[in-house]
Amino acid sequence: METMKRLYQLDLSGTALKELPSSIGNLIGLKYLKMNNCENLVCLPDSFYKLKSLKRFYLKGCSRLEIFPEIMDTMERLYELDLSGTALKQLPSSIGNLIGLRDLKMNNCENLVCLLDSFYKLKSLERFYLKGCSRLEIFPEIMETMKRLYRLDLSGTALNELPSSIGNLIGLKELNMNNCKNFVCLPDSFCKLKSLKRFYLKGCSRLEIFPEIMETMKRLYQLDLSGTALNELPSSIGNLIGLKELNMNNCKNFVCLPDSFCKLKSLKRFYLKGCSRLEIFSEIMETMKRLYELDLCGTALKELPSSIANLIGLKYLKMNNCESLIGDFPEIMDTMERLYELDLSGTALKELPSSIGNLIGLKDLKMNNCENLVCLPDSFYKLKSLERFYLRGCSRLEIFPEIMETMKRLYQLDLSGTALNELPSSIGNLIGLKELNMNNCKNFVCLPDSFCKLKSLKRFYLKGCSRLEIFPEIMDTMKRLYELDLSGTALKELPSSIGNLIGLKDLKINTVKTFLCGLSNLIVKNLFTAVGGRPVNQKDPHGLSSLKQLDLSESNLENLPSTIKQFQLHEASTKPGTFRCTMTNLFKQALFCHDRPYQSLVLDFSNCFKLGDKGVGNDIDADDNTSLEEVSGIKKVLKQALFCNSLGWLFTNCFLLDQKAASGPETPKLEMPFEHMVTLLKDYHQQKKNIIVTCVPGSEIPEWFDFKSVGSSMNIQLPSEWCSNNSWINFPSFVASAVVSVPDSSYTGGEFDITCECHLKSRNVDNDCFSSSSSFSFGSRLSDHVFLVYDGFKVREIVKSKASNNQLDSSECEVKQCGVHRLFAN
Repeated sequence: METMKRLYQLDLSGTALKELPSSIGNLIGLKYLKMNNCENLVCLPDSFYKLKSLKRFYLKGCSRLEIFPEIMDTMERLYELDLSGTALKQLPSSIGNLIGLRDLKMNNCENLVCLLDSFYKLKSLERFYLKGCSRLEIFPEIMETMKRLYRLDLSGTALNELPSSIGNLIGLKELNMNNCKNFVCLPDSFCKLKSLKRFYLKGCSRLEIFPEIMETMKRLYQLDLSGTALNELPSSIGNLIGLKELNMNNCKNFVCLPDSFCKLKSLKRFYLKGCSRLEIFSEIMETMKRLYELDLCGTALKELPSSIANLIGLKYLKMNNCESLIGDFPEIMDTMERLYELDLSGTALKELPSSIGNLIGLKDLKMNNCENLVCLPDSFYKLKSLERFYLRGCSRLEIFPEIMETMKRLYQLDLSGTALNELPSSIGNLIGLKELNMNNCKNFVCLPDSFCKLKSLKRFYLKGCSRLEIFPEIMDTMKRLYELDLSGTALKELPSSIGNLIGLKDLKINTVKTFLCGLSNLIVKNLFTAVGGRPVNQKDPHGLSSLKQLDLSESNLENLPSTIKQFQLHEASTKPGTFRCTMTNLFKQALFCHDRPYQSLVLDFSNCFKLGDKGVGNDIDADDNTSLEEVSGIKKVLKQALFCNSLGWLFTNCFLLDQKAASGPETPKLEMPFEHMVTLLKDYHQQKKNIIVTCVPGSEIPEWFDFKSVGSSMNIQLPSEWCSNNSWINFPSFVASAVVSVPDSSYTGGEFDITCECHLKSRNVDNDCFSSSSSFSFGSRLSDHVFLVYDGFKVREIVKSKASNNQLDSSECEVKQCGVHRLFAN
């Protein structure tokens, strides 16, 4: 065999090779050899060491490779060797001949039981990974110093200790021993690791004692002891003079901190979350300037020491779920500028001290689920830096204090689930408030007239305020409020001044049970005609003309007026109410979405049980003069909808409609989502990237479909002239249809997907596939439905000719029939 000087890269990954030839050494120029996932590979040739130019050798996932060959001569250039996932039990004694090796990866070598004593001879080694070597119980003695090894990962191994010679790893910067479940002790020589920066012992659940640190360690800045069995720290912990982060989360046996804790002058973050036996926090005898985050969540602390004030740099103090904390929160005797997050959630506090105002730097105050909290101090308004205040679930809090001065920075206030029955008239002083959440305030009965002074408010949630019967007059315009949720309230009407919410985009009034049929006209007038009593010109919008989404689900409304056409809705949801709408009025304005930021339109009339062929197309509003000719002209309007990327037109569970109503001459409006839509797509599908889905109750594929079949799939032949030079100009697109049945025994309501999958094969048997999926929601009451799915963009991606196999699938549903209608540009 001749030598090959120029071959420098060989990738055999994933092949079925069982071995390499002994002549592999003739590849004298080979630098990269990849054999990842060669699952049949059982051995390597002894001549391997002759690859003198080899730099990287990858054998990851060679799960049958049990023996690595002896290295009979030094290899200077090999600097990366990946043996992860192999079946090796040990490395050869000659491993030290890899004198240039920098990276050695043996992750998840589950058969590896030992490392040879010659390991220390790898003087160039920088990174050694043994993660997941679950049978490795002993780490060898390091007989000589190793200066370059700076990362050692032993996580998930079966080690129960480290050798006393671990101190010879004088260059080690990172030592990872996470989840070493058998690990019980650290050697006293641990403190000799002078270069160590990060030490991870998370999940070492049998480690009960941390050794004395007999010498100072300047560089160790991160120590993770979370989930260990430690019950205390040594008094010499102060010798970790460079420590910045100490994590002891979920140390269930931990009972006390040493007094020397305060000597950790560099400490910034200290986590004790879930130390459920820690009852006493040690006195802080000296000031600690750098500690800015202290997490005591879920501990058994009953109080904080008075010396807590020595944490002069503290920014975050978290004590949520400290269920044993009794008594009052301590008085703040002096101003604290740097504490900006205080989390007291889940504590038993009944009140906050009046001196809370001294926390002049506080930005976040969390008191969620403080079920004993009964009042807030009048000095609350002095927290001038406060940005977020969370009181969710404070179920005994009945009164919110007066805000005596303006608060510019508070922008988020969560009062959901409290016992408040009103807000103070001074609420308008929260001039920076953007979000106010009062969901499920069951006792809340009224809003103050000053509500409209919240000029910055964007989102206001009152969902589930079941005693709120009156919404106040909006005496001034509110430009920024764009989301208002009134669902589940007891409102009977909205004020005529609702039109002053000129920025409103999302209005939810669903599940408002007291909106009775007899009052629906009043509500409609309030919503849609209380903008001056005259039609609104779209070029000069005002009132609620910014409304993008209207949700009237579960209301008892039966009609919408013609004035709905003034709103630029992108989603009109009436499910699952008994809603019968004047669709002409809605579609005249809704389909013009090409100049809107939302490039999709969903018209959802699901579960409109009273919507029938006689109701559709008839004018319900007395002021609506729409003629039948104008209704038929909707076809022209639909052209504008093709500027949308996605159009949904859903009539699921409208049981008074059927497949005949979709094509009957007496109901021209429902022709549109079917035949009119297809006519338009014929002209436009090559230019635009549309996705259109629609459905209606029925059990037959529409008559105008070219191909029909029983079941969920079919094959159709395409003439070859419809695809020339692999161009998509004349290539057909498809509208797919399916009749879907859901057995009553397997469906209890909810959402499911309809997927259309198309396989296109050319003469040379090339095969391409695309799929389009859409989601639909049904109640538990369900009959057969006809679905139409169109995805013009996906078809343009694949331009092959000859034949196509079209298949419709739906999860847990039966596709009884399917059909295909072809669309051609010319």
